[in-house]
Amino acid sequence: MNNTAQLKNYWDKAYESVTTPFDIDAPDEWIMALEVSGKIHGDVLDSGCGPGRTSLYLADLGYFAIGMDISINAIERARRKAAERGSKALFQQANMCELSGYDECFDTVVDIGCFHSLYNDGDRAAYATTLHRVCRAGAVVYLRAFSETNLTKANYPIGEGLPALREEQIRTAFSLNGWVVKDLVEREIELYISEDEKPRTYCWFAEMHMREEFYGTDIVL
Repeated sequence: MNNTAQLKNYWDKAYESVTTPFDIDAPDEWIMALEVSGKIHGDVLDSGCGPGRTSLYLADLGYFAIGMDISINAIERARRKAAERGSKALFQQANMCELSGYDECFDTVVDIGCFHSLYNDGDRAAYATTLHRVCRAGAVVYLRAFSETNLTKANYPIGEGLPALREEQIRTAFSLNGWVVKDLVEREIELYISEDEKPRTYCWFAEMHMREEFYGTDIVL
């Protein structure tokens, strides 16, 4: 099974359950803070959207927002939520390492958990290149990813073999593929899994801007 099939299979299984972790309606506090501070602008790509809470929140505020996820089960769940609330948010099943048909469509990308779910540095580089191609000049990527610092904790809540990224993995994937890493900090947050499970977890928070010299050019891996 190749990386794409393995990743799709994993998340399709996760979203078969009606009690999937992270499937909540309230928008993420980080996303709300970005929006209130004016950092989200233009047309928005919610990368690795899951059941769609970020896209739904931003669409309700008047943004054009499209959520994409490799899991068709996640997308179908997000579409049901959009229909129930009359939201204009759009959702599409897609592999974010190979996305086609959206060249220069987005001004802002938000990513909570897509990048850190990829299996290797090659996939992460392809992901950064894809985002460069689908974004317009002046675009910004906001990314949150689990940190390797969690591995030092005895009660690491995410599970063995699941995301734990080093700072240089983020910097390398984006800085070599058309982006400038403007901000990259590690913070400990309360991770909402369910009402009964809210572990303290270390995450990277990153802000990447498209490099001016790469506007309108192709990046070669």
